[in-house]
Amino acid sequence: MKIFSSRFSIALVFLLIFQTLSPVASFATDLPEKFDFRGSGYGHGVGMSQIGAFGMAREGKTATEILTHYYSGVEVAPVDDSAFLRINIADKIQSVTFTNESLSAIPLTPIVPIVPTVPIVPSVLQIFPGDLAPGVVETSMAATTLPLGGSLTFSILGQALISAITDPITGTTTALPQGGVWTIRWSGTTAFPGEDSLLRMKIGTTTKRYRYGQVQIKLIPGGLTSAAIIVTNTLRLHDEYLRGIGEVPSSWPSAALEAQVIAARTFGLAKKDKLRKVCDCNLYSSVQDQNFVGWSKEIEAVYGKKWVEAVAITQPDTTTGLAILYKGKPIFAYYASSTGGVTENVQDVWGTAVPYLLSMPDPWSLDPTLNPSYSSWARSISQANMAKAFNLPDVARYEVTARTGGGAVKSISAFSTDGKSAQLTGEKFRSLLKLPSAWIQLNAKLINTDAIDEIAISIAKNFWTTSQSAILVNVEAEPEIAISALAFANSQKAPVFVTTGRKLSEATIAELKRRKIKKVTLVGTLNALPSKTTMKKAGVVPTFISGTNFESVALTLGQKMSGNPLIVFNEESNWLATQSNTLLSANTPIIWHPLGSKNKLVLQFLAKRKNSGIYPDQVVENPAPSKLIITRSLAAAILSGSWRSPIVVLSDEISDEQSIEVVREILNLYSTIAAVTIIGSDIPADLYVGIS
Repeated sequence: MKIFSSRFSIALVFLLIFQTLSPVASFATDLPEKFDFRGSGYGHGVGMSQIGAFGMAREGKTATEILTHYYSGVEVAPVDDSAFLRINIADKIQSVTFTNESLSAIPLTPIVPIVPTVPIVPSVLQIFPGDLAPGVVETSMAATTLPLGGSLTFSILGQALISAITDPITGTTTALPQGGVWTIRWSGTTAFPGEDSLLRMKIGTTTKRYRYGQVQIKLIPGGLTSAAIIVTNTLRLHDEYLRGIGEVPSSWPSAALEAQVIAARTFGLAKKDKLRKVCDCNLYSSVQDQNFVGWSKEIEAVYGKKWVEAVAITQPDTTTGLAILYKGKPIFAYYASSTGGVTENVQDVWGTAVPYLLSMPDPWSLDPTLNPSYSSWARSISQANMAKAFNLPDVARYEVTARTGGGAVKSISAFSTDGKSAQLTGEKFRSLLKLPSAWIQLNAKLINTDAIDEIAISIAKNFWTTSQSAILVNVEAEPEIAISALAFANSQKAPVFVTTGRKLSEATIAELKRRKIKKVTLVGTLNALPSKTTMKKAGVVPTFISGTNFESVALTLGQKMSGNPLIVFNEESNWLATQSNTLLSANTPIIWHPLGSKNKLVLQFLAKRKNSGIYPDQVVENPAPSKLIITRSLAAAILSGSWRSPIVVLSDEISDEQSIEVVREILNLYSTIAAVTIIGSDIPADLYVGIS
């Protein structure tokens, strides 16, 4: 016997790694207590890989070279970036306290020279009712002032916003007039010249500091629930906002920092014209948009100045900055921490094609010296959390059903013990279960049995789980009939089980009872199938589709199906047993014909249907298979054809190294393969762990 595998079609090469194989007994009922996942990368994987930028910079690449690698067909050029951005720095909270802090003793790197229009004043806060335009000194409205050491508190009482200031000397608290919108300014900023100072914002036990711009407080009515407070920081994109971006370590090489600055500026430019009502902002200060940390970024020990310098280097003058452009316009410069070796095509992740957000090689993410935490990761998910994510009562097993062109999980299905199933996108799955990324290693399962009835049960669990009927065949004695019966079963939306000789195994009887299947159709010659009495003793009502040989049985099945029949020559039957995946991709009746002679019954069958028939070399196989099957059993290979995925049938004559090369070639050719199923107890499954 030789090694057989189905025909190949070319697809994008990407990294696939087997995770440790876990046995899947076809008759097991115990629920897993947990599910173990291994993978690589962190984040959605669209656009620039930050670890990739780090690696490229270490290799001597410039910021422009980094950006043009990850964003297709773009240029890096200066644009006007003098716009102001409104950043949500506290979302839907119940209370917040502000104080100010003098910076007169701390040497600062000035953003732009400030020419005072009013006398320099000591560190102080100004509180205005309403939402003031940013960057403009307010002269028409009197402000409530708060000296250094005082505090300003906003809190929710029912549906009202209550505000009060506490005097730093007397400790007296004075309520401010009620209002739903307030603006806070502090000295040393563009709109309030004076002594350099910071605004400190305390929520609970957390305090954050802000150096630039102004802060707005806004009441959000709660309707039937309590009202809430939104706090935003409005500041200039060109320098003030970018100095506070806390996305990457400031110790990284300058080119990586500059690439991050340019990507962050470009992302801000793409968002500047849309004020989102839900957050009263252009951008959130979290990784939901970009991680904005305020003053803490530029005062980092040792390296804070390096980040400020990276911002300055990307500013040709005081009103322009370098940005990533596609056809002259700033792009949506998405980026993520790291990937599974290839970035994602945005269409695979969020559904809409974007010409500059394509899959690009990212080998740096898989380098443990560059990416020690996420070049490889492992997580365990509890049964309860897995079931909750899929909204199922429990999860008996899961299956990765499709992968993206970049190798990440595109869709994943879970199956419960009561026959229900649910599917999630890869991105939704990683989000719900808080996995670092959707680059989950290839899902490899072992059907650890050589009993063909148990193999059939395992395979059937993937098809027509709610069907109230089933098809039974003797695949070992009548493989040709089994192939034709599989096509018939698919047309009937019914699972296929097998008989063992003229008997029905206890495992098969138990599975029929579990599924509550009462009606079965037995397909084959009568001397190869259990009797009607045997079937009734098993608790099912049988119907027989039979004939004197496999050709006549196939014709009888064909008469019950529609479509132009697939004609297979009898002499090819042994070879075509390994091609059942291709034959079943035809979605049509499968009939058999002697080679070199005319079969009157076949000709009559075709004439009656007014069909000419098609042949195996005319069948277009599944271009996007979801799995790879490895087995030594021809009977198992035939039953596996229902997956319409590549099948590798091993023989004793080939070496382990040869089998590994065949598996590797198939994985390389089909980027959609999301799982490997190994059928049989004597296949050394550990050979395939770590194949890439």
